Amino acid sequence: MAEKIISVKNLGFGFGKKQILKNVSFDISEGDILAIIGPNGAGKTILIRSILGLNDNYTGDIVWHKKLETSYVPQKMSFEKGFPLTVKEFFLFEIGNDLNFWFPNKKKEDEIKQRLDDVKIGHLLNERLGDLSQGEMQRMLIARSLLENPKIIFFDEPAAGIDISTEETVYNLLYDLYKKLGLTMVMVSHELSVVYRFATKVVCLNKDLVCQGTPQEALTPETLQEVFGHHASVHRHINNLEHDHQ
Repeated sequence: MAEKIISVKNLGFGFGKKQILKNVSFDISEGDILAIIGPNGAGKTILIRSILGLNDNYTGDIVWHKKLETSYVPQKMSFEKGFPLTVKEFFLFEIGNDLNFWFPNKKKEDEIKQRLDDVKIGHLLNERLGDLSQGEMQRMLIARSLLENPKIIFFDEPAAGIDISTEETVYNLLYDLYKKLGLTMVMVSHELSVVYRFATKVVCLNKDLVCQGTPQEALTPETLQEVFGHHASVHRHINNLEHDHQ
């Protein structure tokens, strides 16, 4: 049985009299791909930010059973066309104080190139950020999250703003990294069919915790209607995103 990493117990969050989350409890175990789903305003981003310690205005408990290197990939980032900073320079700024920005050591440059190669954009090392497509930008943020060699990565809608064909490529890329690097992943997603094919566990939110478990068990027509309304459904497709999680 996989080792438990994080336990969320009776988590609640509100703005004034408006309750966003209440009575949310679940566990994250080593090797999970946990998808968090729910309608807009259901508190999905607040939940992952609370787990990461970026929000402390919650009630309940969040227990980390192991201290692990962790990364967070936000929903999206964009730059004006022609923004002069290159991908390499962005990485050097992000890394911070442990190297000389103007004369970085070759080992660190090689590490940056390797992480970009991991997400198949090594050729963009010297491209300006403002010239990247949204899909390329998302890959760059994923590459940045790998620099600290994390064991668990949190994604806030990793394919937000990306066209459908690129979206499938991003999710396939994440699954390849999951297998190659032995990661645990937690992601917010609105794509039910992708969640069904990709995740090992799902947590369904609509203020309360509506359901949790494997997608096959949890994503029933009844629970989806409770989460999203009467028109929600999930279609079980067989394609290159459906993996065996046994």
